Amino acid sequence: MHSILFSFSLLAVVAGTLAAPSTANARQPLVSEECLARLNGQLPYYVPPNFHFSGNVRRYYVAAEVVTWDYAPTGWDNWLGVPFNESFRAQTYGYTASNTSIGTRYDKALYKGYTDETFETESDQPDWLGFQGPIIRGEVGDMIEVLFVNKLEEFFSSMHSMGLYYTKASEGSVYYNGTSRVEVGDAVPPGGCFVYKWLVADNSAPNHGLQSRIWTYHPYVSMYQDQDAGSYGPVIIYNRGQMETVMRQNREFVLLYTDNQEWNSFLALQNVRKYLPSMASQVANLSYQYPNVTDGRGNFSIWYPQFINTPKTNVTPEMAPNFFPLNGYIYANSPPFEMCLNDNVIWYFYDMGFDTHVFHMHGDNIFDPVSNTTSATVTLNPGQMRTVLMTAFNPGWWQLICHFSTHLSKGMEANYIVYGGPYGECPLEPLERP
Repeated sequence: MHSILFSFSLLAVVAGTLAAPSTANARQPLVSEECLARLNGQLPYYVPPNFHFSGNVRRYYVAAEVVTWDYAPTGWDNWLGVPFNESFRAQTYGYTASNTSIGTRYDKALYKGYTDETFETESDQPDWLGFQGPIIRGEVGDMIEVLFVNKLEEFFSSMHSMGLYYTKASEGSVYYNGTSRVEVGDAVPPGGCFVYKWLVADNSAPNHGLQSRIWTYHPYVSMYQDQDAGSYGPVIIYNRGQMETVMRQNREFVLLYTDNQEWNSFLALQNVRKYLPSMASQVANLSYQYPNVTDGRGNFSIWYPQFINTPKTNVTPEMAPNFFPLNGYIYANSPPFEMCLNDNVIWYFYDMGFDTHVFHMHGDNIFDPVSNTTSATVTLNPGQMRTVLMTAFNPGWWQLICHFSTHLSKGMEANYIVYGGPYGECPLEPLERP
């Protein structure tokens, strides 16, 4: 992970990840002076009693932006071993491009990571991460500051933490909460920015028996459509003072199970117009037909962002189907997860969608130290996060899947490689042994 160390008196500020800048004719600053002033390393106005500050402020730069994404960039169904247009499974589920279906290529609203407040250089992320947002890391006792910029031209976005402590100002979620207006951070408008402050309190620590654990972040403007548009990312939390050691001694992989209904994305109309122009005249643009608020009691600042992020078209699943990807890829189109024989491996799983998924890997089992059990499967319900361990004992090229059979058939599989033994010398940099 790309990081920069800043020093504010006793604070160690670690800079992390972010997104890509837009190219406007008259370039305007992406970050306001107000946002930069809030990026100050100061704790929020209220600190819970179970937070014991380490003195570390870990700083990340994240943007929401439109990125063209291909669920099957190799052009192959790598489960069947055939070109995509010859895959009977891809044809069955409407994944092949035609005069009436977009295929696998879409504009998505993704989180991207940057190295600093200029938002000019993207931060390094592992290639297997796919369309997830940048990995945000911290230790128990740290404060995480995220400078967020919404680079979407028409839609609202935010960053809502699942698992870390935040005050109301950093909730990143728009709903009626007894106040007269929403905070800017609850629904950041197009071109806007905000600084989120998240605290890693004791109750966000890894569970007993684990050195680390996964939490997540996602928008909470109109969550159903926000997530179908592709916005989510992982947070990995380590025990106090253990992050660097754990990263040196383990391979760490994040696996996102999701379902993306492209017809429900707030970019659905844009995608049909761009990638399926033959059908563009048949989809309606209802974007500016607002509700009939007549008595003056409706709170515009609450309903307006949610309304804007809700698609108002008649794009159908036949035009833009529902995908079941792992990290944004179907039919093993993702880069493989690579490890060496006898490596210690930490798997971080999370489910962001409407369906239950079942992790299973060929060639090995996983261990859950929380329950002290070894298992061949891990069940993930919507919104659930799990952290499990593995030792790479079995060399080979192996499949990793969702064992829900219909999801598997729809492409929810990837590959992992254990180098060594009959599969030759491991090309990866060796881990530090405990």
